[in-house]
Amino acid sequence: MKFKESDMYEPIKTLLHSQGFIVRGEVKGCDIAAIQGETLWIIEMKLSANITLIYQAMERKSATENVFIAIPRPKNSREKTFRHLQNLLKKLELGLITVALDSPLKQAEIILFPTGTHKKANKKNTAIKKEIFGRTTDSTGGTTKTTVNTAYREKCVRIASLLEAKGAMSAKSLCALGCEKDTYSILRGNYFNWFKKTAPATYDITEICLSYLDENQTSSLVTYYRMKALEIL
Repeated sequence: MKFKESDMYEPIKTLLHSQGFIVRGEVKGCDIAAIQGETLWIIEMKLSANITLIYQAMERKSATENVFIAIPRPKNSREKTFRHLQNLLKKLELGLITVALDSPLKQAEIILFPTGTHKKANKKNTAIKKEIFGRTTDSTGGTTKTTVNTAYREKCVRIASLLEAKGAMSAKSLCALGCEKDTYSILRGNYFNWFKKTAPATYDITEICLSYLDENQTSSLVTYYRMKALEIL
């Protein structure tokens, strides 16, 4: 059976959830980002350990000392290549997670913990944490050529769903219905071309937006906010 990188996401997510982490896939270029309190973990996944994976992991160390690589579990954990990989990761202060893709259970296991020194919060660290907390739904880590449900996109879907259900209104009215304080900036910036001004300080959705909502009506993000909009009197 041929596996994909994304097949490792759910087992890793389950493992981290069991340890009290909030987990999100595809966050600011990271395959997986997880947070518990102030602790940030980043996991980069590949179907085999290679220089690209090591390079990506080393890049992530600028955001946190807790960086792991994740690969499928080797058939023989005592094989020389796997032992050499562990020795290399120890020297680079990186962690290692393996996923038993060849097992019906597909469990993830932490083989090595990173040994880097604690880093103070920086812009990259803060941006990743903000993105995690800004999402209600998740995107599968390790996927390519798919739309990632970023915190910004989620805010746009929330606004669009309310405008669709309630009709044109102002940013102030949208905020009163639970939208974020940066709603006006989102409407004015109109990054996705989803919104149009219909009167002074009043906005509605465009045909582009309506098409997006209809084409993605079964997605968890659109379904969730359409239902929430209908619940509001």
